[in-house]
Amino acid sequence: MKKILVSFVMLFSILSAEQKAVFDCAAGDMKFVLTRMKLIDMTAKELKQKNIPYDFVLTIHSKCTPIVNKKSDNKDIKAIHQKLTQLKREHNVKIEACKIATNKFGYKKDDIISEADIVKNSITRVIQLQNSGYALIPYH
Repeated sequence: MKKILVSFVMLFSILSAEQKAVFDCAAGDMKFVLTRMKLIDMTAKELKQKNIPYDFVLTIHSKCTPIVNKKSDNKDIKAIHQKLTQLKREHNVKIEACKIATNKFGYKKDDIISEADIVKNSITRVIQLQNSGYALIPYH
């Protein structure tokens, strides 16, 4: 009986474990990027509906970097800004822009959307997150 109880507790803890993912965005096709932001939203909603805790991080670098430029007048990027605001507000998605990439694009701190935090290096950040148990979901 004790073994059955222990097995049940272990199974329940596995099923209710926090789902951790890092969405690594390096894509330059903004229409594609917008569809990926919508998928993050759908995934978070599904997990919420199932009462499964989650922790999502979105890393932004390379050709995806323009999505953090609040001064952009690109209509797709403006739509992405709205989605990023929603992801942060409704799902507490952590949005992180690579300092190396923002510097390469010539963006100053004042150019970056308020939803995004700047990290020194997206590559080392993704490594850190993977070593902490985050599943890597690349958007390239």
